[in-house]
Amino acid sequence: MSGSVSAVADEAGLRASLEEAAETLRRLPAGLRRPRLTSWPDVVRDSAGLLGPSADGRARPAAPTPAAIDRMDRALTWLLACDDEARRLVWARACRVPWRRLEDLDGRSHVTLRKIVARGHGQILRQLVSS
Repeated sequence: MSGSVSAVADEAGLRASLEEAAETLRRLPAGLRRPRLTSWPDVVRDSAGLLGPSADGRARPAAPTPAAIDRMDRALTWLLACDDEARRLVWARACRVPWRRLEDLDGRSHVTLRKIVARGHGQILRQLVSS
């Protein structure tokens, strides 16, 4: 992990790494698809049909690179340094959940939630420095 410490020297770098991990996870292809009811192959009528839409009809984002997946795996293990309360909030913020939505879900003010997220970031940074 010592190579990761240089890339994540401060809280802003840590936030950027966690946000990249959340984006990489979002871009991974779905593991299981709905089973087909027929054995006939799908007919592709144009090049846009090759990519296929997502469940909501929008085009799927490009698959992440292997290096991005490695960085995501490393960043996800960092979350284990946080206590449960901080881990959930740190990951929610990495997924860009707005503070207002977190306030509604949690019932506490954004000031309290920001302190918990800062505590979680501190726990991660201390773990990275010590390893």
